Amino acid sequence: MAETSTSGASLPELVPKASFIEDVSEHLQGASVDDALNELRGAHQKYKYIEQEIVQRKQRLAFKQPEIEKCLASVKLLAAQKEEGTEAVLDFALSDQVFAKARLANVEAVNLWLGAGVMLEYSLPDAQQLLETQLAGCSRQLSIVQEEHDYIKDQITTTEVSACREVSMARVYNYGVSQRRTASA
Repeated sequence: MAETSTSGASLPELVPKASFIEDVSEHLQGASVDDALNELRGAHQKYKYIEQEIVQRKQRLAFKQPEIEKCLASVKLLAAQKEEGTEAVLDFALSDQVFAKARLANVEAVNLWLGAGVMLEYSLPDAQQLLETQLAGCSRQLSIVQEEHDYIKDQITTTEVSACREVSMARVYNYGVSQRRTASA
């Protein structure tokens, strides 16, 4: 698995792997059924929380990638028109429903919005290189997040059967019921 950007460690190193309980009586070994159920419920909640965080990161990256691609296409268009020596005619939005045309000749530089109140001017080749690097990084992060999402979904699936019914939890609960029946009989 690839490394995450925040900690440098992969998700399987940070999040314990869910284990399927083959033999409930051996797994409990003197522990209380309620304690085991609480532990499993806690693990399930942690997995669900991590999944939410991953889904949010995935959505942010999925939104960011087309924006970078659009900016890169614009910079490439300006560079191509500069090379040809033609004038660039651009339509741009002044507001939601008001547009204007601009004729640009000999475009040497563009301003790129970097976020957090920062806009910098770059030459066309530098802007293209920066945007290509950003696009590659965004694509790489998106694939990492997808791998993390697949991993955490596997852990959740190992813990649950369907619609919030956990495999291990159900097995431990059923084992507790059978123990109580045996004790009362």
